[in-house]
Amino acid sequence: MSELMVSVAGIRGIVGESLTPNVILRYISAFSRLIGDGAIVVGRDSRLSGKAISDLVCSALNMCGRDVMDIDISTTPTVALAIELYKAAGGIAITASHNPAEWNALKFMNKDTLFLDSEEGEKLHYILTENRFIYAGYDRIGSTSSDKEEARKHHIQKILDIPYISRSEIRKRNFKVALDCVNGAGGVILPALLHDFGCSVTKINCEPTGIFAHGAEPLPENLEEICGVVKGGNYDIGMVVDPDSDRLALISENGVPLGEEYTLAMVTDLVLSKVRSDIAVNVSTSRATEDVASRYGSKTYRTKVGEINVSKLMLEKGLIIGGEGNGGVILPEIHPGRDALVGAALILQYLTEKNKFVSDIVSELPEYHIVKDKVNVERLDFEERSRYILQNTPEKDTDLTDGIKINGDFSWVQMRKSNTEPIVRIFAEARTKEEATELVDKYRRIICD
Repeated sequence: MSELMVSVAGIRGIVGESLTPNVILRYISAFSRLIGDGAIVVGRDSRLSGKAISDLVCSALNMCGRDVMDIDISTTPTVALAIELYKAAGGIAITASHNPAEWNALKFMNKDTLFLDSEEGEKLHYILTENRFIYAGYDRIGSTSSDKEEARKHHIQKILDIPYISRSEIRKRNFKVALDCVNGAGGVILPALLHDFGCSVTKINCEPTGIFAHGAEPLPENLEEICGVVKGGNYDIGMVVDPDSDRLALISENGVPLGEEYTLAMVTDLVLSKVRSDIAVNVSTSRATEDVASRYGSKTYRTKVGEINVSKLMLEKGLIIGGEGNGGVILPEIHPGRDALVGAALILQYLTEKNKFVSDIVSELPEYHIVKDKVNVERLDFEERSRYILQNTPEKDTDLTDGIKINGDFSWVQMRKSNTEPIVRIFAEARTKEEATELVDKYRRIICD
């Protein structure tokens, strides 16, 4: 039996095991008590369990006296922007993001379109543990309305209005794009956005069936199909998103996956060429983005992993661009969360201005290789292994912002417990893939032996 993964922003689990109707009802009831007065937006990705969970969520909110705006299959950033559109009290995105199809999750957002922070999360769990739920009487039951088209149109229009983008100039390029949405929520909106920019789009896995055609995470090992398509055609670029479309990975015109890290590096280069700002990223993000920022004299702030941590720092310091190196671009003037659609639009502008092949553009960026691995720790004492690692590492080389990060002159390795799965993630970055792989292998052995 799998365990329910609980974070400040929500819950995640395997449907029918840890994520059950009773669990969902309790968390929804607690969220309704936590959040201020007003309607709540509910959207979901395309997973097979999504419709049933969405119906349960909407009914539970109605029983709490809440009106609901159900926007059906939607990307997570579309849910966030719908909170703004409908002036709602908050929102719930039903998605397990990059997790396999048997997983699902509830992600809670406040009226500012942000995921719950640690303080809000503590209040939510107090309500939950103390059973401080409030349900409506028979004459105060809420109602549910549906309006997916307006939410999608609002999202697209916000992107078309980004000040760093010239729609007319992009349209002149007539980009040929291969797009893989892994049969997730991106298929209902990304093709329309790309068409608005005058792109010719070849759709791959863009039917929102929830039956993922490959691994849900847009990592190179999951992208053989689109890489083959791009290699076999005269494409300018390939784009890949995860099931809820808050992460964007890119494929060069040669059919070579660039790795998610270069999405943020390229977007940062574009935005900082137009406006002066420092940036914020998490501690797992490639040094490539930091190096790009330094070219413009910009400082890079690093936070714990987790979108809310980056978002809050960006808002606090008034930063224009930032995100997470997993392909998660954050442009707060649109909304303060990761958004693959924002990333796609900025990448098209970047290609338009550079007027070069993607492979040539990447060759001009700082070169690093990042290797990502994970270890199941259900039967391991990771805390004991962590103490061993720290005892055998010079203190000056360690960064304990999130897990353990060991820095070298031109490399780093990080071990961090996941917030969404019972695993420890091991990331390493170096000037060569071989060196990064050696770092991952070294610390994997230490953790597992």
